[in-house]
Amino acid sequence: MTAEATMAANDRIREHYAGRDLADRILAAAGADDESGAVPVDALAPYDELHAGGLATTLYLLSRLELDAGTALLDVGCGLGGSSRVAADRHGCPVTGVDLSPDFVAAARALTTRVGLSHLLRFEVGQAEQLPCDDASHDRAVMIHVGMNLPDKAATFAEVHRVLRPGGLFGLHDQMRVGPGDLPYPQPWAVDDETSFLASPSAYVDALAAAGFEVLSVEDRRAALAAGPGEPAEDRAVVFGPAFVERMANRMAATRAGILAPVVVLARA
Repeated sequence: MTAEATMAANDRIREHYAGRDLADRILAAAGADDESGAVPVDALAPYDELHAGGLATTLYLLSRLELDAGTALLDVGCGLGGSSRVAADRHGCPVTGVDLSPDFVAAARALTTRVGLSHLLRFEVGQAEQLPCDDASHDRAVMIHVGMNLPDKAATFAEVHRVLRPGGLFGLHDQMRVGPGDLPYPQPWAVDDETSFLASPSAYVDALAAAGFEVLSVEDRRAALAAGPGEPAEDRAVVFGPAFVERMANRMAATRAGILAPVVVLARA
């Protein structure tokens, strides 16, 4: 993909993740719109964990990263900052979140203020292929439900490798193509294939290896998510509107058809 095509795709993706008054809507849905007192991180989870499996997936992925209070974590494509806040809340670690959407970053900052974690969290607008971070500035990195919107995963993985210290762990959780078939649109991350860049687990492994990572594990999470508490589409509709119910149904249909799977990859820099 040319630089111009990538820029055009990013513009459409940025529009896909735009929204007005996101923080206010989420706080109202969580019953915390009275502006008094701190809000528990977990109260926001139904609305700010915008990926398959929600909070349970975030906790699982973070558990693989050996975090503690001295671990500097990078959240690539942090969205509304839900996973970043969970990491800071559970482990006391400083987190830098980077996202393409200015609206999501603004909401992430506002929500973080309400949960009382601004001293540990920093959110920046930026592209995954050009991270606004210094070389070797982080100990760990996560990327959750972002790769489907990344046309150049190799460039992103090279950037993550650049900003991780040697030996740092990188945990990914993405929807990946695991079988043939046409993907029904709209999907949660895209309304058509012009901004959907699905790849297979093997393609992720190859791109990570090319960037200098050692891939430690690849795990299909379909069974684990099926055994979980489920994902009420109405909660995500607080952020994306009522049309999101159809997007969630299409994603689940593609999973049942063997086209998609939520996959966790763990790699070491």
